Amino acid sequence: MPADTVFTTTELVYLPSTRVWALLTDWAAFPAWVPGISEMHAEGPAGVGTTLEYHSEGHDRRLTVTEFEPERSLTLSSGRGDVHTEYRFDLKEDGDDTRLTFTIRVDVAPSLSGIASDIRSAIIEADAGQLSYFKRFAEKAP
Repeated sequence: MPADTVFTTTELVYLPSTRVWALLTDWAAFPAWVPGISEMHAEGPAGVGTTLEYHSEGHDRRLTVTEFEPERSLTLSSGRGDVHTEYRFDLKEDGDDTRLTFTIRVDVAPSLSGIASDIRSAIIEADAGQLSYFKRFAEKAP
């Protein structure tokens, strides 16, 4: 079953796309802009298949880079089995700035269809602010 897009938002980040991309793919900086993450590191160089391990709310968690087009798009996937979530960032130059779009897609197994909307709502509530947090972080980063 294909994942459903459950949330999308766009922000104009007042930085060139090369700088936005560098900050977005600085895995160690994620705790500075993603609430709840206390540390993150990558296993291997950035690219499709890279595993990102992070610590959040007392748990060790994992993301996998599933799409990687330098300075254009990045998709991070989380979860296996009953719930699978994708976080996609698309960058587009807008003069000297970058239009950054953030999309959340969620695939919920048919066995959870009765609570699928609750699962999607919880993910949106937890993660919808990521783009605005990133924008604030990026525009203040040294």
